Amino acid sequence: MLVGVLRNLDKNKGYLPDVARGSGVPYQTVTKIACRLVRDPRISTIQALHDYFASRPGAHALPSDAASAN
Repeated sequence: MLVGVLRNLDKNKGYLPDVARGSGVPYQTVTKIACRLVRDPRISTIQALHDYFASRPGAHALPSDAASAN
């Protein structure tokens, strides 16, 4: 799941404030995860980001099982 979230954050770098707002995750946390400064983020944080990307029309969210295989 983390790999999928990181890919989506990379694709949405210019929209991180919107991602933070829509997911309920603080902006500073989103940017730290996107910049790979947080090596082991909380599952609840990753779940919130995953759910945000999965709910967006045209989102590129990866299925949890495919992302965790990497």
